[in-house]
This record gives sequence, C-alpha cells and structure tokens, in this order.
Amino acid sequence: MKALWRSTRSFPPSAQLLMANQFAINLAFYMLMPYLAAHLTGDLGLAAWAVGLVLGVRNLSQQGMFLIGGTLADRYGYKAPIMAGCLLRTGGFALLGWVDALPALVIASAATGFAGALFNPAVRAYLAAEAGTRRVEAFATFNVYYQAGMLLGPLVGLALLAADFRLVCTSAALIFALLSVLQWRALPRATPTGQRRPMGQRGCRPSGARSSPTDRSCSSPPR
Repeated sequence: MKALWRSTRSFPPSAQLLMANQFAINLAFYMLMPYLAAHLTGDLGLAAWAVGLVLGVRNLSQQGMFLIGGTLADRYGYKAPIMAGCLLRTGGFALLGWVDALPALVIASAATGFAGALFNPAVRAYLAAEAGTRRVEAFATFNVYYQAGMLLGPLVGLALLAADFRLVCTSAALIFALLSVLQWRALPRATPTGQRRPMGQRGCRPSGARSSPTDRSCSSPPR
C-alpha cells in the first residue's frame, strides 16, 4: 500500500486525479451493473428478450462508439469528453433506478454506454500525455486503481441492495455527479499533444510557427 501511495505521488497532480477518477468510475459502475439484470427480471418483470435488449444496447453504445469518443478527445481536448461522459452517466444511472418503461430503460442504457465511450479514451490519452516517458509505470499504477474499483464495487452494491436497488442507482449517480464537479474544478484543460493551455488561447499557433506582432494571445507560456 505504501508503494502504491509513493508511486501515485510521484506523478503530476492531474495524473493522480485521473487515477482516483478511475477508481471511483469502476466503483460506481460495478456497484450497479452486476445487479441490473436481476432488477429488470425480478423487480420489473421484463421478458428475457427485453433484458437482453437493454444490456446489449449498453454494450453496443460503449464498445461500438470508442472511435467517436477518441475523435472528440482529439478535436476538443481531453477534459470536455471526460466531463460530458461523467454527466451523461450520472443521468443514465439515475434513470436506470427510477424508470420502468422499456423505451426509457433503453435510453438510459444507451446513455450509460456512450458515456463510457466518451471518457475512457480521453482518460487514457490524458494519462499518457501527463506521464511522458513514464507511461508504463503510470498505466501500471492506473491499473491498480482500476482493479480496486472493480473489486470493491460489487461488495458496496450488494450492501446497498439490501435496502433497495434505487439506492444503488442513486448512489452510483451521485458518485458520477461528484466526479463531474471534480473534473470541472480540478482537472486542467489539455490539448491532444499533452500541452495545457488556457481557454483564451484556443487560436494560438503551434510552437515554432510565425505570429504577428499584434498576436498577444500567444505571448504568455502555457500553464
């Protein structure tokens, strides 16, 4: 545990935040998903084909949309897709617990899956950019947090399930809501090249390119 802490602290604050994010993301996801099928069949009484549709839409909207998520991260930077994915999953998880109509469940499932397609490529690309030459060590540490969230999530979900499945969904949604606020407040904005830049410098020319004497927006160094 001390070795993990030392390894985590050796990386920049933004990389540390991404690692903590992944733990919370997996904690919330695995709190809910292992018990969703039982909720759909037992509590809502859906037929097997309907359960398969809800679960299949989630898998398709996530695994099939990674290209879109990665493209958006390359186009708009890493922070925006991460925040959008967290917000979308907040809504999706909340809906899964509080709606019972099949169309609404399919929409919630699709939102939950597409959220993962948004933030997963962006998180990994951001971490690779922040780690620099220490990418192997960074992803090894990142994977420890990933697996820890995957391990603890079902246990927390099982404990909450003793009360109500809605409590599981609400708790998972609250975790993602808190993550959304945390990204907005603490995660620096970074370009796909790994260089951070303030919001006012979107129009800056690349390093080494000529700029006019009146182009003052690029005069200050990146933060």
